[in-house]
Amino acid sequence: MTLTRTIAVCSVVLGLSACSALFGPNYALRLGVLEPPAAPLVTVPDTVAASTDFDVSVRTSGGGCNNIGTTEVTMVDDRTAEVRPWDYVQLNAKVCNAIYKLFNHHATLRFAKTGIATVRVIGQSGDSTVTIARTVVGR
Repeated sequence: MTLTRTIAVCSVVLGLSACSALFGPNYALRLGVLEPPAAPLVTVPDTVAASTDFDVSVRTSGGGCNNIGTTEVTMVDDRTAEVRPWDYVQLNAKVCNAIYKLFNHHATLRFAKTGIATVRVIGQSGDSTVTIARTVVGR
């Protein structure tokens, strides 16, 4: 009886310890790290046609426990858009590869009116949230 109980307890303990291997790592979305810190790569056209889609690209970075996430676009008003790049960060990482990854995020925007508009890219650098603003002229 004692041997059977010991085997049962060991089986449960070994089974639970293997859960992370069975179900994989856990990830959470975090604001992307804008890179390089001195001059982050944010590409926005200088001039766009009113009521026409245009592309914005943002480069973020991470390490071996990071993966590219989603890109969120919020129209604040008729002439202001915010772009937030999100990347996945592994929460239960025991070991991560010492590699440097770059993630290219893309968003499609449209300003309906002519005039000067602003695209704000919001990300992180270190422990701080940073905002990079670019001006677009709608014709």
